[in-house]
Amino acid sequence: MKKQSFLSLQAWSQWSNRILILSLIGIVYLTFFPFRFDFEAPHPRNASPFFLGPALKHGVHLEFFLNVLLFVPFGFGLSAQLRKRGVSRGRAMVLALAAGAVTSYAVEFLQFYIPTRSSGWDDVTPNTAGAVAGFFLFHRWGEMLLKPLSAWEAGAEAWLSSRRAWIFLLTYLCVFFALAVALQRETRLSNWDTTAPMFVGSDGTARHAWKGQIARLQVWNRALSDESAQKLTAGETAPDAETGLLASYEFAGAPPYIDQKKSLPALAWISSSPPHDSKVLDLNGSSWLSSKVPVTELTQELKRTNQFAVRAVCTPADVADLEQLIVSISHVYGTPDLTLRRDGADLGFWFRNPLSMYRSLLAWRVRGIFTAGQTRDILVSYDGSSVSLFVDGKKETRVYYLSPGAALFHKFSRVIASELDGYLVTYDVLIFLPAGLLLGMIARKVPPKKVAGRLLLFLGFLLPPVLYQFLLVWVSGKAVCLWELILCLLLTLLGASLINADRGDEVSVRVP
Repeated sequence: MKKQSFLSLQAWSQWSNRILILSLIGIVYLTFFPFRFDFEAPHPRNASPFFLGPALKHGVHLEFFLNVLLFVPFGFGLSAQLRKRGVSRGRAMVLALAAGAVTSYAVEFLQFYIPTRSSGWDDVTPNTAGAVAGFFLFHRWGEMLLKPLSAWEAGAEAWLSSRRAWIFLLTYLCVFFALAVALQRETRLSNWDTTAPMFVGSDGTARHAWKGQIARLQVWNRALSDESAQKLTAGETAPDAETGLLASYEFAGAPPYIDQKKSLPALAWISSSPPHDSKVLDLNGSSWLSSKVPVTELTQELKRTNQFAVRAVCTPADVADLEQLIVSISHVYGTPDLTLRRDGADLGFWFRNPLSMYRSLLAWRVRGIFTAGQTRDILVSYDGSSVSLFVDGKKETRVYYLSPGAALFHKFSRVIASELDGYLVTYDVLIFLPAGLLLGMIARKVPPKKVAGRLLLFLGFLLPPVLYQFLLVWVSGKAVCLWELILCLLLTLLGASLINADRGDEVSVRVP
């Protein structure tokens, strides 16, 4: 009898922290994805977030079941942790119920600030019920579920020597790094149409013609630095602005408008009745400019560098009509290579790549950019993986990432611009969390006094995130992303901590 109790307690000791941590990670990911919080935007209900929202999901049985299921592992892990600490069954049930309610309320409170999520009391009840169901699952079948896991881990650790673990880790990283290289290549500008002309103030049709003024258009074959982009859009001089500048049009005087860099065709009127005022390009919605011939040199150069920056200085006449084009590289009624447009008061941007051509919603929409009669200096910069937007000297805080994760999700489902951050994080988790688990098991086998082993373990934590970043830089041409490098390192440390989360408790668990 005592032996059986010891085995049960040992299983709880080995898995309670892990299950609890993993359940919380799962709750955070599934409820906050794509992790885009907006704490400054006014809420349409003008209500206090502490009161959450009204119940709006009555009768949705599947969603109710999924909300229950989401918190079952949390209740299970918490109950195992409480039982390990000697808490009585009755008190553990009360604590599971209270913890489920508090955690669910915290989730709904934070979802109040995520525009793509709905926050309401109708999720708190099933989440709390899930935590209580996890409590009953643990007390009814916990031993049956956890003892085989403990036995499996013991067998795996006995078989997985340090050498085997290192070989397995290196193989795993090589596979996922090679996959990342192949996936990152799908963000290249490889499918741009080099026979398309360029339109200013339209996409070649009157339906999307611009109403208002356009003063300047510039195109670079590289991504501009944040400092240069901010200076240019603030009306200042940037020291490296001429580097990589392929085309520069100043729309003053009478057409045709000549590219000051003399590399692209002149832009001429496409209109039956062009505007009379020739001192400024003031479009009326029935006229626009076109290169009339393909801008082949431009598209070929951008395909070669896999980077670009586009700057436009424009003033909308109004913000009532939807979708008016500022600039477009496209055939009439064809799929464009690039479009920059106004959609109401919002800015819309889209460019062609293997991901955006099908099964995707990758048009980037940035809200509240335009005001009728107000000039905007806009610069969009693509570094081979991410897009940055600058308006009137300020950088938009949100960045548009085309990561290996986006390319992987694209294989199985539609990818959406608002979820690009989440795809990046998900792929990094797939690589570095399991790698951390393996490194955590290796750390158990390294003697404390073995300096060479400790140094090798340190390099095992540090080098893979660094190598991963440089591989992505090599494929896409983008700059090193410091915050993603830190994320990968933290995920590795999390994996190592997770596999050893219960190690300190095993020896302290004894049968009374």
